[in-house]
Amino acid sequence: SSRRQKRRKMPIRHVVIFKFKPDAQEAIASAKAALLALQGKIDGLTSMTFGETFTTDRANGYTHCLVSDHGSKEALQAYAEHADHQAIITTHIRPNLEAPPMALDFEY
Repeated sequence: SSRRQKRRKMPIRHVVIFKFKPDAQEAIASAKAALLALQGKIDGLTSMTFGETFTTDRANGYTHCLVSDHGSKEALQAYAEHADHQAIITTHIRPNLEAPPMALDFEY
């Protein structure tokens, strides 16, 4: 039966929305550069984009968004746990947030 067949691994889109402090421009620039530099360093990370919203009237105070693609749920987990990724969060992101980020992950 088809239910017994191994399910094909689906790629994952990881979306994180940040509410940075207004005076965090230098940290944001550092975070962006470091995040984009993860491409090619972490297996299964297939793309990464990061930017500032220009639709501030609908953003509820959130300022920036990260979108990354991963080859599988396992690849997303490896990215989440990777030491370089964790260092970016600890050094550049978490100390400069006004609120916890929102994150969504979905198969596509």
